Amino acid sequence: MNEITGKNNKDIFVMYRYVPFVILTVLIPLAKYRFRVYLNEEMRRMLLNTQWYDDYYALIKVLLLYAAVIMMFPAIMLKKNKDRKIPGALYFLVPYCICILLSVIFSGYKTTAWFGIVDMYEGGLTQLCYCFILFFSYFLFSGTEEMIKILRITLAASILVTVMGIFEYTGIIPPEEPFTISSTIGNSNYVGTYGAVLLPLSIALVLTETSRAKKIAYALLFFGSAFFLLTASMSRAGYFAALITVPGFFILLYAAAKDRIKQAAALVFYGICVFALMNSYSGGLLWDEIQSMNPFRQNQDEDRLVFRDIKLDDASAEIETNHWFIRVENNGDGFRFYNENSEEIRFRKDGNVLEFTDEPYSGITGYEDETSEVKWIMLEAGGKDIELVLVDGKMKVVGYNGQITDIVPVESFGFKGKETFASGRGYIWSRAIPLLKNAVFIGYGPDTFAFVFPQNDILGKLNYGAIWVIIGKPHNWYLQIALGSGIISLICLMSVIAWYIAKTLALILRSNCKEYNHAKIGPAIEESKKQKIISSGILMSVFAYLAAGLFNDSFIAVSPIFWMLLGFGISLLQNKSGNKKSSHPL
Repeated sequence: MNEITGKNNKDIFVMYRYVPFVILTVLIPLAKYRFRVYLNEEMRRMLLNTQWYDDYYALIKVLLLYAAVIMMFPAIMLKKNKDRKIPGALYFLVPYCICILLSVIFSGYKTTAWFGIVDMYEGGLTQLCYCFILFFSYFLFSGTEEMIKILRITLAASILVTVMGIFEYTGIIPPEEPFTISSTIGNSNYVGTYGAVLLPLSIALVLTETSRAKKIAYALLFFGSAFFLLTASMSRAGYFAALITVPGFFILLYAAAKDRIKQAAALVFYGICVFALMNSYSGGLLWDEIQSMNPFRQNQDEDRLVFRDIKLDDASAEIETNHWFIRVENNGDGFRFYNENSEEIRFRKDGNVLEFTDEPYSGITGYEDETSEVKWIMLEAGGKDIELVLVDGKMKVVGYNGQITDIVPVESFGFKGKETFASGRGYIWSRAIPLLKNAVFIGYGPDTFAFVFPQNDILGKLNYGAIWVIIGKPHNWYLQIALGSGIISLICLMSVIAWYIAKTLALILRSNCKEYNHAKIGPAIEESKKQKIISSGILMSVFAYLAAGLFNDSFIAVSPIFWMLLGFGISLLQNKSGNKKSSHPL
């Protein structure tokens, strides 16, 4: 009777521990639900004219994350063998978590620092949940077969994400941009990261499967879905990550997978066919996007309008660009305009609309309003708008949220003249890097970037896109961590990841040498190859996330999978190097 009870308890534990990971890998990527979020006081101060926000993706996903992590605690309690040692490198996560907590406590935006900004929810609570996912992944799963089951579930969910993506790509569901999908992930950039992370896993499962029927199914569905999501995302960050990791994966696995070279070649051919069909359907748009990543390609934006300087002086404003100079004056007798030689610039006036006729000003349109106490004019040039107002005889500029402000110098670092690099990331990074000097030990608070970024950087934002745009994230995972919880926290986390990468690479390369020198055939060797392929697939998926993180932030739809894979990778590493009882050493 006791044996039956013990067996039933074991079965319950085996089944239950998969539940939170199904939430992480299936429900979170697929979840979409409309919540009307009423902004808290901090957010209302940031978004003056907004009281609520319709959230379709982030909030439902973060609630599922909290539920999954809570469910992991009973799973640990049900686990009988709790004698697994913690690798020394994981202790670096202790100061990492302490930095997160301190950054929240001392943040000037505590609500946001705890729970995150709307549409992101990457606050301190979410960051701590990620750490729990790593620990629980490490402790709950130690066998390769157990991990493969979860990887299958993860990739099966990607098929459903792909179905929604196909509806967008074909126009059945109208996309935000033609031939660019966001699917259930919510953002095309994160779809790219999602696809890049899953691609090595799909290749690993194809190469390790022994059943011919399953191997074909995995190639068509798992690999096909990951490749479609990556390609259709039009995310250069995802393309960059795949460009690094997929070739690296095959190089790393040469010794173990050289007997599977035909399978690898078939996957490459399949990917080329899928890309060719998608590119043809999009009218060559995909190939153009890939070509745009070429650093030696001639920049098509070299002739674009660039604002070099804006000066406000009493009742006048001077605007200098790479194409023209204009001085705007209003001394009580209406707005007048002069060039650099103080010659008046002619224009036609139709009601409150001004059309400039002299070269090089013919592309400028003005809209003025002098009927109220505040004299206002907006100049539109090169798709950019700049609003000037005369208040108490002083010329001011209208910044974000419609705030009337002066031109304030903003500290920057690097990317001068290259602000448009990586779709404007050069501008964001140039303004974000100087903020690091006050975020050495603790940061400004997780996910509080929108509050500390110089939102009234008039000159910079004109060149970036528009003055009214609110920069809510750094578009760089490493800056996101450093500014959120401090540079020390970033160093601690990177130490864990660097240790994992170095140890795993060393073991795989050492194993490749042994197999090369002692070529054998048998079940044990085949099982060893299988474990090495899975370990390498997880390693390359981690690499893909790290590479995409150079251009993308952490996001709730994809990040839990990364932290889970990191936990699995460390668990496999311990099996290979620290567990003498492991029946499948690398």
